[in-house]
Amino acid sequence: MFRTVMTSKAKPNIISSLKQYVNKLLVSRDPMQLGVSQNSINIWQAVKADNIREVYRLITVSDTNMVNTIFDGVFSVEWYHHVDAQNSSIDIHNEHLILNDPSACQRIKNSNDLGSCLQGCSLLHLACQRSNPVMVELLLQFGADINMRDYHGRTPLHHCIAIGNNPLAKHLLKRGARSSIRDGGGFSALDRAMEKGAITDEGLLILLSESD
Repeated sequence: MFRTVMTSKAKPNIISSLKQYVNKLLVSRDPMQLGVSQNSINIWQAVKADNIREVYRLITVSDTNMVNTIFDGVFSVEWYHHVDAQNSSIDIHNEHLILNDPSACQRIKNSNDLGSCLQGCSLLHLACQRSNPVMVELLLQFGADINMRDYHGRTPLHHCIAIGNNPLAKHLLKRGARSSIRDGGGFSALDRAMEKGAITDEGLLILLSESD
């Protein structure tokens, strides 16, 4: 469910309030306070916990832009995808499809949870999985790549469609998300939406059809 209604007037107010919060705490850039790697770990944990103030604080105190960091660059990843495809009867082309098609990812299939496979995901992917529109907008305002693709070729828009969060998907489309990008299985966001059945949200259908 889209828990917060975002309006054109609300967005600046949110960021303004966060800036006041940081100023109130007298937060300053201190490279000795925490290493970049530790900040990167903390911001992932903060996004997962829906801690908007902490995410904003970490972005403002860091000497590097952490907004587009990838899960693999922060946490160790078990490269289970390569093990899944080890089958002598599979040719190289089909093996590549098996490795990248999200529908073939055993970790996702076994848990029925999109977030169970974070390989290649960005903070924006995670915020979309958490269905937090304020967090999504905060990351976008600080330069998050709205069309970044994860290991399975999925954009944040793909993630929204997969979990059925139509309001957040529409928000991304209005902010510049491209619905034509295909995931590792060769499906666009529109294709994935149609996989789930008839698209009853006329606004979403129009945006998915018009977006390039």
